[in-house]
Amino acid sequence: MSKRILVVDPSRTIQTLLHTYFNIDGHCVITCSTQEEALQVFAVLHDVPDIVFLTVNAGKEAYRLINYVKEHAIYAHTRIIAMVLATEKASIQRALSNASISYLVKPFQIQDVLALISPSVAAASNYAR
Repeated sequence: MSKRILVVDPSRTIQTLLHTYFNIDGHCVITCSTQEEALQVFAVLHDVPDIVFLTVNAGKEAYRLINYVKEHAIYAHTRIIAMVLATEKASIQRALSNASISYLVKPFQIQDVLALISPSVAAASNYAR
């Protein structure tokens, strides 16, 4: 089943990599470099994204987008996957403990990313919420 995916990462390499693999897998993908750009995209999107891949770091700038998604009922079924560094994962998980977020540790294998959007993983993630 085709999904609508938003990728927010400052790295053009990661954006291109994820865009390419998700497109090959039949998904509709939008990429953004910054939180501000992603918030602008949310303002004009007609179709709500099913999944948001979002780079989150200890600087907490990504929390704005997470809070935006949590505060708007239209995004209730949008799944957020935080892309984090291993050294920052624990502190980010503590800071976001009240949010339903999946984590992907950078650097990652593309197979791990694709597994996160497979129907069985999405169903398990929804069940665990």
